[in-house]
Amino acid sequence: MFDLNPIEVLKQREVSTLPPHFSTTKIADTLFLDEDIKQWVRTKLKGRFCIIRHPAINGNGGVQSATILGFENQKELTYFMLACPYLRRN
Repeated sequence: MFDLNPIEVLKQREVSTLPPHFSTTKIADTLFLDEDIKQWVRTKLKGRFCIIRHPAINGNGGVQSATILGFENQKELTYFMLACPYLRRN
């Protein structure tokens, strides 16, 4: 039997703007794996999410692009940080 997610069927799962109530994390911009991360989130998690590129200030005071990943459910952010194989951990 199929496990259909109503949010996925309505194409409302990935939002284009980051709502203020989402729990967020900054992903290293050296990781150009946006599509791989989206696919991992779609298969492993069930709630709404957002991946955006955002200007940020680096350590030298210059401006660079940062990738922000947000989840509506804070538990999904925790699971993503612990289990996603595409994140570089030091």
